[in-house]
Amino acid sequence: MKFSTIAASVALALSAVSALPLKHSVLSRRADTCPTDVLSCSAESQGVSSCCLPEMGLILLVQQWYNGLGPADEFTIHGLWPDTCSGGQGPSTGCDSNRIYSDIETRLNAYKGGPALVDQLNTYWASYKGDNNAFWAHEWSKHGTCVSNIAPSCSSNFVENQDVYHYFNKTLELRTKYNLYQALAAAGITPGSTPQVADMHAAIQKAFGVDAQINCNSGSLSEIWLYFNVKNNDEYVTTAPLSKGSCKGAINYPKKSGSTTPTKTSAAAVTSQPAVTSAPAASTNAPTATSPTGPIPTGKQTGKCSVSGATVCVNPGTSNQYSKCNQGSWVLNQCKTGLVCYSDTNTSTHCA
Repeated sequence: MKFSTIAASVALALSAVSALPLKHSVLSRRADTCPTDVLSCSAESQGVSSCCLPEMGLILLVQQWYNGLGPADEFTIHGLWPDTCSGGQGPSTGCDSNRIYSDIETRLNAYKGGPALVDQLNTYWASYKGDNNAFWAHEWSKHGTCVSNIAPSCSSNFVENQDVYHYFNKTLELRTKYNLYQALAAAGITPGSTPQVADMHAAIQKAFGVDAQINCNSGSLSEIWLYFNVKNNDEYVTTAPLSKGSCKGAINYPKKSGSTTPTKTSAAAVTSQPAVTSAPAASTNAPTATSPTGPIPTGKQTGKCSVSGATVCVNPGTSNQYSKCNQGSWVLNQCKTGLVCYSDTNTSTHCA
């Protein structure tokens, strides 16, 4: 009787333990013991699993400032780049030939939460060449495959495209957390001015507690690089840049075409919401009800943008600004050049 009571108690205890959530459940057994406070590139990082810390050491968040890309009051993303601790780049062909993908948008849309993420990417990670998917594929294949701590082998319950989703979602999270436009604006540095680059460094240092690399093209601001160490698999910690950048003295911080970012609401994928832009003047007979499902011929605006009915604005002109309607607001540059949008619900449109 005594032994049966003990056995029952042990069984109950084991049952309770099995019901507890697993810490780091996304990691494999060899990464379950990640040291929580060891930073990549530190002396203590030697010998730590590449599933715990990025094998190359540094991670760079590269944000860019180019006219026609994204909202007028937001930097957009160039990429999330792993570098060695001394600033060396990874292989130009990437780090895993088995994960070189050309269909990033398709893969993301097939993953849970992916369609919402793609909407974010189209706004904040757009290509000046007009082919966003090709841009994402390049960044993933060259840089994403080199982020060792998100490799499939690091996950005990890996789901197809989990690594792709994590790479792009993490990049958007970092862009939202380290909002360069707001950091500069808080110091009175806004587009259309010619600030001293030293003042820009000071503004970023004040906002984030660390400086950044500021690069220019022909005297105009082009990119700002933030450097990170990583700890405990997925905790990104800012660190000092290895270079101040190419900008010198007073530089041009030009205005961008586009709209200002609206009041943000929560989104399924990341904490920021896609930026919107005012619609072109609507035609007088523009519909306000739901547009018919199926292709809409290219041309000028085909209808108003309202929460009760989503219709499409496409522009076949030289601006290449193909827009979509989402919940009553126009979202700029959501469609690749030369493609046609169609409406499949009463609140959203997609590109085909």
